[in-house]
Amino acid sequence: MNQIKIDSLPKFVSHTDNFDIFSDLILYRGQPVQGNLLPSIARRDPKRDTGNKEKKILKQLRLLGDAMLNSRNTTDLDLLVSAQHYGLSTRLLDWTSNPLAALWFACSDKSDCDAYVYAFDADDFLIEDVYDSDPFQSSVTRAFQPRLNNPRIVAQDGWFTLHRYSKTAGAFVPLEKNPKAKPLLTEFQIPSAKKLGILKSLAYHGISSRTIFPDLEGLCRYLSWKYDV
Repeated sequence: MNQIKIDSLPKFVSHTDNFDIFSDLILYRGQPVQGNLLPSIARRDPKRDTGNKEKKILKQLRLLGDAMLNSRNTTDLDLLVSAQHYGLSTRLLDWTSNPLAALWFACSDKSDCDAYVYAFDADDFLIEDVYDSDPFQSSVTRAFQPRLNNPRIVAQDGWFTLHRYSKTAGAFVPLEKNPKAKPLLTEFQIPSAKKLGILKSLAYHGISSRTIFPDLEGLCRYLSWKYDV
């Protein structure tokens, strides 16, 4: 995995601008911790095979949330995408095709720790007919573009990786430790002291919580940040 330290928005852009020369699909993920590129369902205990429990949860979600679910949630994967949006632990990991959105997610964390953006050359992991298959029976980890039926997914240029439990490894394997994925990852490290300056640069160029979350919550978060209250 290639590792790069950046301290400004122009430096980040200069690196990411050239990625599409080598790949048709580059996905980005920003986060406040290094590595551990695992979906939320696997972070507590990667060695636990959660497939049966996830199926029970989705069954209950359909029964208890029927009045709140969109009629377009026809497949298990549709339901996983919606549930992920509302905070349910799933085997999906959020990515974006917009590097600036990923940089915002990385730097918006208020901790005094360094932040990280991961670029993933996902060409060989792309699956286009993912909605026609059982998300719990995938033999490999895959990347896919969700249906654009959610304003936040649209605003964030959202993509996902769909992770599988490896019976060979006896665990969910983080992408940075996946032998096929590791060479396709680039890690950008952002020093803690540079995060605020990068956020200001991003806001000047139209990337902020107001655009990442195109609703009243996003606007309120943006105003609280802008006026430091």
